Amino acid sequence: MTQIPSDDSRLERIEQKADQILDRLTRMEERQNSHGAKIDSHDAQLSDHANRIREVELRSAVIDATSTQRGQRLLGRWAAIGAIMLVLMGVVGTFVGNAIIKLIGGSS
Repeated sequence: MTQIPSDDSRLERIEQKADQILDRLTRMEERQNSHGAKIDSHDAQLSDHANRIREVELRSAVIDATSTQRGQRLLGRWAAIGAIMLVLMGVVGTFVGNAIIKLIGGSS
């Protein structure tokens, strides 16, 4: 014959199972809270990194723009120096040419 469990022992087993379930749920909730805090921390770090990257990209764009402008100014300055040198060479050439013409023309 099988023994029929008493109502008290059934209730105890049900209460034990309910306690185990509540313990598991409590641990799950604690883990969820821990994970939520980690996600919030990572979100803040990600936002901080995004701001830093944005600042670096902005600085890089400003540096590129100013270096291009400097390069254009330097090219403009070299072009002006070249033009002045051509004018000076023309003046010197004219002076030397006139001096040679006077020497050749005056001696004949």
